[in-house]
Amino acid sequence: MVHYMSIGSTRKRQYHGTVRSDTLGNELLGRLGLVRFDVNGSTMSVLTQILSVDRRNPVHEDPRFGPVVACKGSIPHLSAIGDYEEAVAKPVAQQLNGQPAPLRANPPSGTPVVSLDDPALDGQDNSEGGQAVFNGFSSEKPQYLRYAGNLMNESVCLPFIFKSFDPKDKNGFGEARHAGFFAATGKGKTHAAKITLGLALSATPGMGAFIPDAKGDFVQPSERDMDLRAFLEANGRKVNLLNVEQLRLEDAEDFSELLQINKARKAMLIGNPEKFSDLLEMALLHFAGEHDKLKVTGDGAITLDKLLESFNDNILKVYAGSDRENQKKTEKARDVQRQRRRQLENIFEGVLARFTQGTRIDEMIDSVLQKSCIYFLHVPKFNDPVTLFLLEKIYRRFKDRAGYHYHTKGYSNAIVYVDEANRFVPQSPTEERKELARELIDGIKTTRQYGLGWWFADQRPASISKDIFTQLGTYFFGKGMSAAADKANVESIIGKEGLDIYENMSTARPFLVTGQMVGVGGEDNVPLAMSFFGSWPELSEPNNRDFDANFEAVTGERAGLAPGNGLARVEPRPPGRAPARNDEDIPF
Repeated sequence: MVHYMSIGSTRKRQYHGTVRSDTLGNELLGRLGLVRFDVNGSTMSVLTQILSVDRRNPVHEDPRFGPVVACKGSIPHLSAIGDYEEAVAKPVAQQLNGQPAPLRANPPSGTPVVSLDDPALDGQDNSEGGQAVFNGFSSEKPQYLRYAGNLMNESVCLPFIFKSFDPKDKNGFGEARHAGFFAATGKGKTHAAKITLGLALSATPGMGAFIPDAKGDFVQPSERDMDLRAFLEANGRKVNLLNVEQLRLEDAEDFSELLQINKARKAMLIGNPEKFSDLLEMALLHFAGEHDKLKVTGDGAITLDKLLESFNDNILKVYAGSDRENQKKTEKARDVQRQRRRQLENIFEGVLARFTQGTRIDEMIDSVLQKSCIYFLHVPKFNDPVTLFLLEKIYRRFKDRAGYHYHTKGYSNAIVYVDEANRFVPQSPTEERKELARELIDGIKTTRQYGLGWWFADQRPASISKDIFTQLGTYFFGKGMSAAADKANVESIIGKEGLDIYENMSTARPFLVTGQMVGVGGEDNVPLAMSFFGSWPELSEPNNRDFDANFEAVTGERAGLAPGNGLARVEPRPPGRAPARNDEDIPF
């Protein structure tokens, strides 16, 4: 067995002892270990986490030994590469005779904390390396657990909990679970999100999802990326692909916003921009039908000529001054419109097309919330003003529609993924972003009970709203949190000891994870250092072995795409496996 430490005493619900290691003490920080001892004829097992290792050697610090250490380099039995060092471990979860039990027993002095992946933990020499013992400390039943990767520097897999958000589901969470993925560019943030989304959506068939993609990571992954769509479709989930250009708007207010974004003012009016907004709003009242939906068909449908006529008629009502002065303004506006007619036609037709064709935004949203549909939305880039406007509209509608369904007894069960979160909920929003930030902050507080979970991704936790950050239930911290403000945010979640673990993570593209979806221990958040699986086959094998997940292997050059044709290639589905869903149309 590999001994991490020997317990000397228990103080303040922590184990204090010594560790003799042939490695630097900081390599043990965050490691999980197992303590086993007898209590009145019963076997007590405690899962522990090493929080600190004092790497000082008191012998080397004693000046009386200085000449010997300087001459010999070490003193036999007192100092060497494997020096004795003080260590502290925290109990995380406990079992009594293999069954979960409250944390209350104190091990006797000299009890060792041993490595979790030692085969001897199972009482037999097997290749699973103690994994069954480790899973036994989860707060959930095995059918709700899935492995996302390995514990840092160990062969032991780390389980996560994936269950329904629907409050009506007696086996579900009872409410949504929010999450945040934070890492510097190139440190695996999107990779971590892909695996977590893949596990959540495949383990919970009734879960819907909306995933916008401006970088091609989800819609058009590179040859080296994991193809989430291929994995989901191989495992019974249909994925709907939409381009942002295929979304249909309906509200007259949105028509006004898009005209202004496309700079229609310079082709319609020379004057005060604020007056233009008022004039456009008043003109569009003539084309607003029931629930302020824009009329695009029938006798009252909007056309460019009708819009300009209504717009110009309202100039007399909006501007102060004499009728003669306002008449001149009207004639001047008509002259501008005639001169720039071609430009106006292009702008108007382009905006109108978004109201006459494509998938209605509310239809897509209700499909996600109520029909378990999964949508990947391809957007050209996040800094495009039209794209930002549409995504802001979608996020608002998700909040509103989730509330509507909740109050009409139609609970939701879905995830909304928000990449580049600082663009939508920044720490210090501009005046034009304040309203959206306020709505999303309110949304993350209220939609949890509706069954709608928000998963945010960004490079820095300090760049997004503090109100959003503190409301997240599960956190994924990758490398790159070096700024003082980012460290302060991380420490506010995992504490100083957790921050020490984070700063000593040593694997390639590691993550420190903590929170509600981590399948270890009980109610207390445990900061665990891990590395995510690198491919879908690597993920599938241990999940199928330990949890009977029945994941289909996804093969190909990027574990999802066959060479050359861009089509997903999967292994044959065994008999009895449910086919991918074809969701029914939703009546509106």
